[in-house]
Amino acid sequence: MPRTNAKEPLIKAARDLFSEKGFDGTGVDEIAESIGIKGPTIYKYFKNKEDLLKAVIDTAEDEYLKGMGANDNLPDRINSGEDLKAYALRSLDFTLKNDTAKKMRKLITMEQYRNATLAKLTTRHQLTYLQDVYTSIFQKMMDRGQMAKGDAAIIALEFISPITIMVQLLDRQPRKKKEALQIVEKHIDIFLEKYEFI
Repeated sequence: MPRTNAKEPLIKAARDLFSEKGFDGTGVDEIAESIGIKGPTIYKYFKNKEDLLKAVIDTAEDEYLKGMGANDNLPDRINSGEDLKAYALRSLDFTLKNDTAKKMRKLITMEQYRNATLAKLTTRHQLTYLQDVYTSIFQKMMDRGQMAKGDAAIIALEFISPITIMVQLLDRQPRKKKEALQIVEKHIDIFLEKYEFI
């Protein structure tokens, strides 16, 4: 039976193949064939391969933002060191287990030196997005007297950097998960003590 709408399956197939073979190493015919359609059918849904990549990124970003639970009122929901730790560990669990997040990290790691769009996405996911989220959390907590005062952006960078490094390690060496998670938890506990969270 012919597929009536192949757009979503094409996005998923492209994400999977791009994460394995890279953007340039994956052809549109290969993407189409992987879901049982002819190559030219892709152009019914996407102008070109770059347009398909944009759809892959947009879909992944939506899923990532929902999974991370970061929305406009997140800083208002974190009112203690315990809340902060729970949110950080929940976010880490999502990013390590979610198939889309894992495949997108693999894709952006591979392609960050060849593709300007994916280079920007790498910077966003490994630095700016997380720093912005935690800067807003820490600034609110400082304003409410729930932690020691300081430069919220620098404190956010101090908080996220070891966690980001552990995620990168686990992408390369998943067998080290127990050890890496222990390091992250110890890092958070030391951080909470250092900045006198209540």
